[in-house]
Amino acid sequence: MSEIKAIIVDDEQHCIDALQTMLQKKCPEVTVLAGVNSVQDAKQLIDDLQPDLVFLDVEMPHQNGFELLKLYDKVNFDVIFTTAYEQYALKAIKFNALDYLLKPFSVQELQEALRKFHERRLNKQDTSIAPLEVFLQNMKTLQQTNKKIALPTINGLVFMPVQNIVRCESTGNYTKIFFTDKKQLLVSKPLKEFEELLTDVDFFRVHNSHLINLQQMESYIQGEGGFALMSDGTQVEVSRRRKAEFLKKAMQF
Repeated sequence: MSEIKAIIVDDEQHCIDALQTMLQKKCPEVTVLAGVNSVQDAKQLIDDLQPDLVFLDVEMPHQNGFELLKLYDKVNFDVIFTTAYEQYALKAIKFNALDYLLKPFSVQELQEALRKFHERRLNKQDTSIAPLEVFLQNMKTLQQTNKKIALPTINGLVFMPVQNIVRCESTGNYTKIFFTDKKQLLVSKPLKEFEELLTDVDFFRVHNSHLINLQQMESYIQGEGGFALMSDGTQVEVSRRRKAEFLKKAMQF
């Protein structure tokens, strides 16, 4: 296994020391070139040392980890985010299928993140756009509907503009995605995960089995729960208990 040159960026020195010790003992293929406490110092070191991998804390004083990445038009290193926060930061990371370690993390979680890093390295011949590049595009996109989401399939990741998704339908532990061009994609994630990721970008779960893009809804048909008529011609059932909240949300469009 080839050497991995890494930099740790974290505002808390004890976190840097703990991760460095864990890497030395359990992941000897990783050589830590430096550990720094600020975005400014990290930018300088990354440019000078050209690491393969950056362990990047999300929440730091003055500038966060996301703001470091905004300084680059193209990122020539991989990133594993480290964070103690489970809310907006993780949602942004998951949206683009990026690796993260939720503090405090175990040796097994660290090794799994590194395993994924090795897989990406082996598949460098793959010409598809990388998750980190999509993440950068999304951060620079003002309109939420122009953002792309990473959809995991059996063949890898597919990146799709959110606005091109009409609806999502649960099929057990998988989700079937329906697009504006009439194509469909079976994705290896449950509907609940898409609900968590897409609620902030105008999606609403109208039924246990259905999550719809309100931007792609053409009309509502009255009934006990009623039906949402979508742009692809489908009628999606609205559950009775979700009806009031759905209509309140729909009235905003």
